[in-house]
Amino acid sequence: MGGMNHQPCSHHLPKSTRLSRAMSLAYAQLMQANATLEDALIGELENQKPTETYAIWERSRDQFVEMAKCLGRLVEAFTASINDMDGKPFLHGAILQSTNLDQLKSNLVITGAVNTGDQLFDTVGHVLQNGGFEAIFRLLKSRAVQHQQAAESLVSVYKAGEEYAKAGTLLRMIEANELPFRLRFAQLMNPFTETLQMFSYSSLISIEVHYRSTHCQPGTSLLQKTHAMHA
Repeated sequence: MGGMNHQPCSHHLPKSTRLSRAMSLAYAQLMQANATLEDALIGELENQKPTETYAIWERSRDQFVEMAKCLGRLVEAFTASINDMDGKPFLHGAILQSTNLDQLKSNLVITGAVNTGDQLFDTVGHVLQNGGFEAIFRLLKSRAVQHQQAAESLVSVYKAGEEYAKAGTLLRMIEANELPFRLRFAQLMNPFTETLQMFSYSSLISIEVHYRSTHCQPGTSLLQKTHAMHA
């Protein structure tokens, strides 16, 4: 079922699993595109022929373009999940309301599943307990729309570096900020990383609610097996 999909009830698993996959693919594509760019820059540092480094740059350009498309598909996946919830609301709202999220966070921090002092978990918990899972999905979708726009801006700036890439001077232009790639990249990666973290925390809370409200054995929790392994 993957590491980040939501499961407050089994009816939504097809949509939620596709949504989690769309999130993972978009982030993976961003990292792959950047890694390929770094291959091109390493080639320039090692004085490879510009024709060789330019061919690598072309691959990274295509990967950045695909990454922007992946973010568009992520927005579509959020829309599909939200529409699904409109017809079949996520169950177990009462259990979500009664879950002590501060205690859950403390326990998850101890296990290393939540970053110490991370206020994002609190933000996600507040949205969930005040508006349910549909509210957090709507918030994350709005962020995904912003990421898609940032991705398209990044692609435009990246394509503007084509002549530098052909000449083998891409690294020099980035270092001199003649091509503001780093700023555009950070404007996408850092907010998107935060969204990914929020999505993961929401998923953890979702699974905990699922464990407490289904046919699972009484007392089942995210922490149950962890405690058993450490016993």
